[in-house]
Amino acid sequence: MTDEDRKTLIDLADKARELAYVPYSKYPVGAALRTKSGKIYTGVNIEN
Repeated sequence: MTDEDRKTLIDLADKARELAYVPYSKYPVGAALRTKSGKIYTGVNIEN
């Protein structure tokens, strides 16, 4: 993974983190991963 790839994933995770729903912990988490085929998935934590 290049530094540019790493930066892209970090930026996407930061952007995704804005969508986290954390009314209890107040600790938003965002994540991004790239598959071997190059597809990128993002996700966040969501509390009940």
